[in-house]
Order: sequence, then structure tokens, then C-alpha cells
Amino acid sequence: MMQQGGVFAEGSAARSRWMSVNNVMTREVVSIRASEDVKDAWLLLMEMGISGAPVVDDNGALVGILSMTDILKSVLERVQKARSLRESTTQGADPEAVDREELRELSLALRAVAESKVAAVLPKDQKVLSLAPGDSLDRAIHMIAEHNINRLPVVDKNKIVGIITRQDVIWTIAGRPGKGSE
Repeated sequence: MMQQGGVFAEGSAARSRWMSVNNVMTREVVSIRASEDVKDAWLLLMEMGISGAPVVDDNGALVGILSMTDILKSVLERVQKARSLRESTTQGADPEAVDREELRELSLALRAVAESKVAAVLPKDQKVLSLAPGDSLDRAIHMIAEHNINRLPVVDKNKIVGIITRQDVIWTIAGRPGKGSE
């Protein structure tokens, strides 16, 4: 297998499949409390340069995963409801007035979501998946691919001890140290 700028180490992809999650995971995990305001979680994700993080209850137990996509979907749902209501109650409105109203609706939606609790924007049908430190990297790869997710928390005794991301997997298979091994 070729890698841009070089060749994979002999058998590195095969060897990495037998590695444990413990060898690959990032140990310094950014987590968010379910009781936190979305505004604070959103800012934390942006400041840390990450697209999502595990959500924990007040005891530190994993209750979900919050992603930037979840936040944006919540805003979009509110905007779509407002648009639907506006369109059903107004006819032939002035285009400039419609633009102003759409901007107001977006502003109100952003504010409402930002002021809500993280627990309120977690997807209702979200299946909370996690790994144990001793699980194989192969299991992590299959879970990430099968469920089309970007991150899996690593849990030991009901506490988050690490996280493994798609990027961690890619770095490991490529034979290069990722952020989790620095």
C-alpha cells in the first residue's frame, strides 16, 4: 500500500487491527455536562477546534455525544417551523419584508438553541455507543464504520477514560503518531 510521500511500514495496517483501544485513544477528553447551556458547549467545541464531545450527567456518567451537527440541526428545525408558520399565514409579502423576517427567525432560533440545555438538543434516537480500554482497534473501526460516527468514548467503570476518533484510526493505520500519543 502506498502512502503519499512514502510507503506504509510492513504490515502496519494488519498489526494495528490487533492493537487495543487503550494504545490509540486520546486520554485528555473534552466532555460536556448535559445540564450545561448549549451556548457554553458550542463555544467550548469551537475553542477546542473539535466537532463533538461526549456528554455526561452530573455524576460523570456518559449520556450521549453532542456534535456541531446536532446543534445546527436544532437551529434548522426551529427555522423551518417558523418559516412554515409564516408561509401559512402570509401571502404575497414584500421580498424585503420576507428577508427581514427570515433574518429575525434565524436570530430567534439561534438564541433559543443557545439558551437551551445540552440535553435538549441531543438526538432523541441517539444510541450511546462506547468502547472499553481493552477492546480491539478492529472493533472500534467496525463500530465507527457501521454506525457512521466520528468518535467513540472509551469507558471504564462508568467513567470516560478516553476517546477514539476517525482521525486517531487513520493516524494509527498510517503508522504515524496521532494526538493521542503525544
